Formats: sequence, C-alpha cells, structure tokens
Amino acid sequence: MRWFSCGLHVAFTNRGNVVNVNSLDWKPAVADLSPIGLDDLNAQAALQDRMEAKYLVSAPELVEFLERLRATHRALEIDGRRVFAYRTTYYDTDDLLTFREHVQRRRRRFKCRKRLYVDSDRSMFEVKLKGARGRTLKHARACDPADHLAEDDLLFLRERLLDAYGRELGQPLRPSLVVACRRVTLAARECTERVTCDVDLRLGDGRLVDGMAVLETKSMNGYGAADGVLREMGVRPVERFSKYLLGIAINRADVRDNDMKPLLRCHFVVSSS
Repeated sequence: MRWFSCGLHVAFTNRGNVVNVNSLDWKPAVADLSPIGLDDLNAQAALQDRMEAKYLVSAPELVEFLERLRATHRALEIDGRRVFAYRTTYYDTDDLLTFREHVQRRRRRFKCRKRLYVDSDRSMFEVKLKGARGRTLKHARACDPADHLAEDDLLFLRERLLDAYGRELGQPLRPSLVVACRRVTLAARECTERVTCDVDLRLGDGRLVDGMAVLETKSMNGYGAADGVLREMGVRPVERFSKYLLGIAINRADVRDNDMKPLLRCHFVVSSS
C-alpha cells in the first residue's frame, strides 16, 4: 500500500474563511454559463495546436473561477448535460518509453490514449505530440472502444510520428494506465481558448483528494482570459503537471517519482487495496 496525502478536506477562500469543500456545490456556477454545442465547439475552438497550462484549485476557487467567466465563456452542453464522464486508457511500451521521454523532457515526445466519452458511448484514439517552443499538437480519430489498439490506430500513430519526427515506434504498445474523471468544458465566446475542469479524478488506484479540481487552459499563445482570471485570484500554474506521469508514479513502484512527490504527497490519496 502506498499513501500520499496531506489529509486536508477543508480549503480557505481568498478572504481567509474556512469552507467545507465536501458540502460546496459548484454545479450552479456551471449552469449559469451560456451553452455551446459540440459541433460549434469543435468547429470554432478546436485548438489542436495550442499552449497548455494546468492548475489545481479548491472547490471554493472553482466556484469563483466559473462565476468570473460568466460573461466571457460558454459551457459545452449535450442533450441538456454539462458534466460528462470520461474514461481514458493510456498506452506505453513494456519499459515505459513514453513515460521516460516525458520525465526526461525529450523534445520529440508523444503520448497516445483512447478516450471513452461514457455518456455518449463514443471513443476517440488521440495522439499528443510536443511541438516547437513547448506547443502541444493533438491528433484524433474515432475508434473502437475496446482497450486493445487496432491496426488502424497503430497506423494512425505511425503516420503522426513519421510526419512530425521522422521516427518509428519500434516497440509494441500495451495499456499502461486508466484515468477517469467528470469534466466540464468551456470555450471563450471569441473561440480563442478552451478550459477543462476535471473533478473526481482517479489515476488507476489513486485519486485526487476530495474538494479539489484540475483546470487546464488551452490557448494559442499560452495566456488566455481564463489564465488572467486565475492569476488575479492568486492561482498559479502547476509546473510539469501530467495526469499520465502522476498516474504511473502512483501505480508503478518500479519508477522514480522524485519530481512528482510534492504533488502526490499533498493532493492524492493512493491505495493498492
């Protein structure tokens, strides 16, 4: 059994008041946002070539953040639903090639995964590449929801790696981590940025402590309106935050996790039982 936790289940607002985060409901703040449909979101704010930043926030901070975005952002809505369940399976080699390349911050690195949109039973195979000057390039195709990678998936990955890096994978890929969460997706009204808000995050046998959420901003230049709001709130990006790296560090005792220990110790509870 491996445990990492600060054991905190309360949070402070910016005014210094203690809030019981387990009793705070952030959904009304999501409901107050104007809606955007999936087709419009994908057509207007796909942002497949982007800069990304990740933040950890408490439930009170999440509510304040959503309220501040009411005039500038819209929430993805499908069939009246705004909070969606995601299940993501990552793939790696037996010796964790993609994990090691990310830990070493290799310039030409990638991740690949299958993402199941639980509520609609759709599945996408996604390849994320690291581009020039820290940009993220995302490629995706519809796929079979089965955990194994089909030949079409492997061909898609091979073509992306050859086009971007001129490299072959050379080793078979197998499922290495399953990540699950509930997600709210926002888009700026001028379609220059997207924001995802993940709650109930689980990384294999580990989970984010109660009352915390992961925010991820995706913009062309790395500093969108949402980043500005978070900075005004006193929230700063978490450097080198990766669900995949954290999940592997939590679930694999044979990898080094020194760089990730502060995050794991303060924000995750993990048990193999």
